Amino acid sequence: MDAVPPFPGASAPAPGRVLGGRYRLEERIAAGGMASVWEAVDEVLARRVAVKVLHPHLAADEQFVARFRREALAAARLTHPCIVSIYDTCTDTAADGTLTDAIVMELVRGTTLRAELDRLGRFEPAAAAAVVAEVCDALGAAHAAGIIHRDVKPANVLLSTDGRVLVADFGIAKAGDGLDLTGADTTLGTAKYLAPEQVAGEPVDARADVYATGVILYELLCGRPPFVADTEAATALARLHRDPEPPRSVRPELPTWIESVVLRALARDPADRIESAPALRDLLRAGGRDDGGPPTAAVPTVPPTAPTAFGPDPT
Repeated sequence: MDAVPPFPGASAPAPGRVLGGRYRLEERIAAGGMASVWEAVDEVLARRVAVKVLHPHLAADEQFVARFRREALAAARLTHPCIVSIYDTCTDTAADGTLTDAIVMELVRGTTLRAELDRLGRFEPAAAAAVVAEVCDALGAAHAAGIIHRDVKPANVLLSTDGRVLVADFGIAKAGDGLDLTGADTTLGTAKYLAPEQVAGEPVDARADVYATGVILYELLCGRPPFVADTEAATALARLHRDPEPPRSVRPELPTWIESVVLRALARDPADRIESAPALRDLLRAGGRDDGGPPTAAVPTVPPTAPTAFGPDPT
């Protein structure tokens, strides 16, 4: 595993620190702009967990703290085999009085879809369909609970060593009945995967997650996302003015059925898009049956590796 870069803050946690009187930090396994993720031991239940710790230099920012706590509240409502489980939250006080907010969650051993795609270059159609169908299963459960992820991307999809696909990091999830603390949708999420309505700053619903999932499917099949430009802003804006290049023009051997599914998921107008994550899942699991192709395959096997919880860039 590559070394995880340090983050600022004199009161940043160190290995051996016990948070909340029970979670002993062992190794930092990921770090991003908002938080770090640690492998830890729950000393009460004697099990290994992942602990997501808000960076100390952000702890004084009420908006960041509110977003961070909202992640736990949103994700804790979800119980599904394809969603990383939230176990607990805690607030701990350092020796200098600095507060540390943390979310305790399931420790997943495996890799991210981002890392696996980087390793392979692209996926075979059946394997891509199998993985994305599982992502849709997770999103369907979240949408049924009134939660929109809004940052679906390969780094937030985990492939476990026991064959599961899990969606992680509901850190910017918007509960349907909750307060929107974030302002414009375009400031959150990753440009390559934003739906056009997010880029335009319009209200979003579950179909924004369908679009992002369609981007993932396109990238798995073609080895690149449908829109790439010199800057994040240009990448995001491109989808407002043009349609993606058809996948079969990039990779001619792709089955026609999966190209059709991808393009329907990537419709610019939400009204023209596949209507829900379960509908997209069902199309993918049907595979190529209508045109004589094979049904979808099993999720690719991931060899034993270091644990991960949120990929290389937890928000």
